[in-house]
Amino acid sequence: MKGMNAWLFVQTDEIPSAIKPYRSFQKERKLEDNDFAGAVFEGKFYAPDNFKALETMPTRAEVYAKMLGALQSPAINLVSTLQAPAIEVIMVLKAYVKKLEDESNNA
Repeated sequence: MKGMNAWLFVQTDEIPSAIKPYRSFQKERKLEDNDFAGAVFEGKFYAPDNFKALETMPTRAEVYAKMLGALQSPAINLVSTLQAPAIEVIMVLKAYVKKLEDESNNA
């Protein structure tokens, strides 16, 4: 570790939100050339080239939202499929009732 060093300890899984203030500091001070030499996350070392993977990681809330959307989609399709025949029966019954009403009005 030569030159200027800074250590960032994050006690959260929300790495992108923890790094955001540092990135703002870098831009304010025009220190974009001084970047992370690496990172360790869950026991794995990330070299500077791989550090962007940590920075662009989705938040826990985003992961949950994607999972919920993936789980809801098949259920919504199933309900739509089950409702389709019922809607068709209702439409046929409505047409039959209308036909009966028209016939009784014409008679």
